[in-house]
Amino acid sequence: MSHPWTESEDARPAQRRGLGELLGSDLTANLYLALLRRPTSTEADLVDALDARPDEIAAALRRLESGRLARRIDDERWGVFPPERALASYASRLEERARAVRSTMTGLTRLHETSLAAHSRAVDIPIGVKLLRTLDEIHQAMNQLFAGAQDHVVSMRRGSPRVLSMLDASIETHEEPVFNGEGRELGLRVTFDSSLLGHPNLHAAVSARHRLGDQIRFYNQVPFTATVSDDGVTVVDIDNPDGTIVGLLITHPGVSASIRRAIDTTWQMGVPWRGSTEAAALPTGALDEKDLDILTLLTAGAADTTIARQLGISQRTVERRVRRLLEQLNASSRFQAGVQACKRGWI
Repeated sequence: MSHPWTESEDARPAQRRGLGELLGSDLTANLYLALLRRPTSTEADLVDALDARPDEIAAALRRLESGRLARRIDDERWGVFPPERALASYASRLEERARAVRSTMTGLTRLHETSLAAHSRAVDIPIGVKLLRTLDEIHQAMNQLFAGAQDHVVSMRRGSPRVLSMLDASIETHEEPVFNGEGRELGLRVTFDSSLLGHPNLHAAVSARHRLGDQIRFYNQVPFTATVSDDGVTVVDIDNPDGTIVGLLITHPGVSASIRRAIDTTWQMGVPWRGSTEAAALPTGALDEKDLDILTLLTAGAADTTIARQLGISQRTVERRVRRLLEQLNASSRFQAGVQACKRGWI
């Protein structure tokens, strides 16, 4: 008979397999379970407990930290966030990534079926997709996209080779307006992945574009780099596993529409740029513990008076912080603020 506070030998493998699928590996799952059992541990403790190499433990800890399931307490010790908050937030981020993938599925399926149909009839039917094999070809495709646009262009950007080359360019290149083929200035709307906040040229480049009137937001889970014009031309950046820089120029309307929906979803989730990296940082650079507590209670439907009483602060302080949170989350209501905070992994 097993002790009620321990796992039976039969139950343990099944539990770890399920958690391992969620967290990416059995070692990461076992490490998380070890931290839950012993909330404060050193890497040396974990190496001994799991009989793993130090580099394997360090890599698993980084995965838990990036998923905001574990945190470094000091130079030696690690701990976990409360599972009821951390796992709910982690699940929300996974669901958001899944929605972004599903939003592109219909168009890509249509593209695949069109290609299969053309192949089966041995007819060379254009499907509106061109492979771009070099960085120069991607830049040329972007020029084609801008030239054909009528009024505006929308984009989401991760650290793809083209985006990094843009950030490494001189500041003068970011200070130039973007025009279409008829000489009309285009409006740009861009969501950057928050990982780019660490790039040394990011602040100057984004500030220059902001002064030109570009709309800019930051989001911590931009799925890939893509740009779509209002006439349905799309350029997607891809970093091939073999190291070859490639991209896609897409004029297929179904695929472009699906990618546009993914870009729009990412934009809706983003935090507006306010002229500093601190204002765009997600989430710890934007919130303190009191803000997190307010968001948690707000999501549960608590009124300002209840929040003030629970946290031991004045109602006026709660109202001021709630207004600031609504602005940071680009939300028009308290309920929407709670939803946005959950989707972004803030709570």
